[in-house]
Amino acid sequence: MNNIALFEGKQRYFSDNLPDELGLVLYQASGSKDPLEKERLLKLALERWPTALDTYIALYKLYFRTARYREAEQQVWRTLHESSRQGGFTRNYRRLTRDSAAWLEDQAVSRLYLFSLKALGVIRLRRGRVRLAHQVLSKLLELDPLDEIGGGNFHAIACKFIEEDGDDPVEYEAAV
Repeated sequence: MNNIALFEGKQRYFSDNLPDELGLVLYQASGSKDPLEKERLLKLALERWPTALDTYIALYKLYFRTARYREAEQQVWRTLHESSRQGGFTRNYRRLTRDSAAWLEDQAVSRLYLFSLKALGVIRLRRGRVRLAHQVLSKLLELDPLDEIGGGNFHAIACKFIEEDGDDPVEYEAAV
């Protein structure tokens, strides 16, 4: 498949170089109305193409959309681990710096890592794990200071929740 696959006019995949067969499976999964069928197809694709990050991402998005937040978070961690392995940088996001990778380069594994870091923060917010969400979204904004990935609004939500609880997010970050 050349370029980003579109389905119903919406971007569905991140990578330009998906194998045609994988693109077809992902297309079929995105077209299915049955979440269990989508999951089956995505797991099949993950088994067959274990390095295709688009499949990892599609699976955690499915879990999120179907309110399976624990599974979504687990899948995000798998995505972060695989993308850090492929990108050659540490899988521990707390140790990453702006110089650890070319974070915002188009079609780079590192950019997909940032999208997944954002997803981790959003999922943690949804699960009510506000301080942990704040921690990951703060790191995202450190790596993406111009907020190209779009984590800033979610970071502001986490800050607002922490502020309402009377905790200073800066003190929290220092204590972690």
